[in-house]
Amino acid sequence: CVLMPDEVIADYDIRSPASRTLLTVLGTLVVFGLLVGAVLGASLLMRDTKVSTSIIDLGKSAQIVVNATSADIRVVEGSSDVVKVTSRVTSGIRKTDYQIGRKGDEIKIISGCQSLISPGCGVSVTLEVPKGLPIVVNTTSGDVSADGISQGVLTVSSGSGDLTGSNLGVDEFSAETASGEIDATFADQPFAFKAISDSGDIAATLPAGKRTYDVRARSKSGDVSTKIPSDAKGAGFVVATSKSGDIKLRSQ
Repeated sequence: CVLMPDEVIADYDIRSPASRTLLTVLGTLVVFGLLVGAVLGASLLMRDTKVSTSIIDLGKSAQIVVNATSADIRVVEGSSDVVKVTSRVTSGIRKTDYQIGRKGDEIKIISGCQSLISPGCGVSVTLEVPKGLPIVVNTTSGDVSADGISQGVLTVSSGSGDLTGSNLGVDEFSAETASGEIDATFADQPFAFKAISDSGDIAATLPAGKRTYDVRARSKSGDVSTKIPSDAKGAGFVVATSKSGDIKLRSQ
């Protein structure tokens, strides 16, 4: 049998099975990447932030307790005897969940979003609180910051978020986080500062003054540096402990 130049017996692929598999995988990855890019692009175009304000009358409450999930909380001092809650809720292609409620002394904030498909989504809350009222803020994963709180006792904790205090004049500041960092700066000498972080760094700056402190700073594997003179009979105390983070205590 003599084949003519234009005759074809059968189609075949001279590429090896391994080559064909690699090309299939690469093709799938390219398609997946394009789909992810399209979803993220659509989410960015659909990003929307809504701001809401709530006023909470404390009545005869002796303290403020805020329990939140993933929301970032910022605490500032207000000028009235009520708590003003300003919430910024950012959604993408999927709506961000947000609920706020109160029971007795507790303010509960529940929030959540799918950041993988809605980048930039989340909830941030600003609390304007009465002067001098004890404040407790707990979050599961959100950051907590406090700015300009001039009196009272401030207690903050987070499962994995960072905890920050700036320009503080409180009598006591206690901060505890599992993996976040703690950073505190005081405008006036506190009676007590306590910071505990499993793996994050701890930093604090306290003003120099008449009050002296019993200072206890310890990290199992991190570096410890303290410029605050320790006085075992001091009128105040400073405690900073971390399993693996660095500790820096300064006086100014």
